[in-house]
Amino acid sequence: MKDLKHYFSLLAILSIGFGLFWIFNFNRQIQIWITIGLGVAYVFWGVLHHATKKEFHWRIVWEYLLVAIFACVIIIFLLART
Repeated sequence: MKDLKHYFSLLAILSIGFGLFWIFNFNRQIQIWITIGLGVAYVFWGVLHHATKKEFHWRIVWEYLLVAIFACVIIIFLLART
């Protein structure tokens, strides 16, 4: 429970990103940039979270990076189809 503020910050980042995504639903190009920005923010959050917990390993960076890339590719692909 001592990491609660970390998870609230992740929730805030994702909420702001989803809110912006919703606000700009008329512009696919901006939504793509918001998606990429969320992916980058997610990776930075993960690295900082594990660095502050003294659990930093390059495997963790790769894991966050691959999850972010996978999510961005799916969302961008879905945006391109509509």
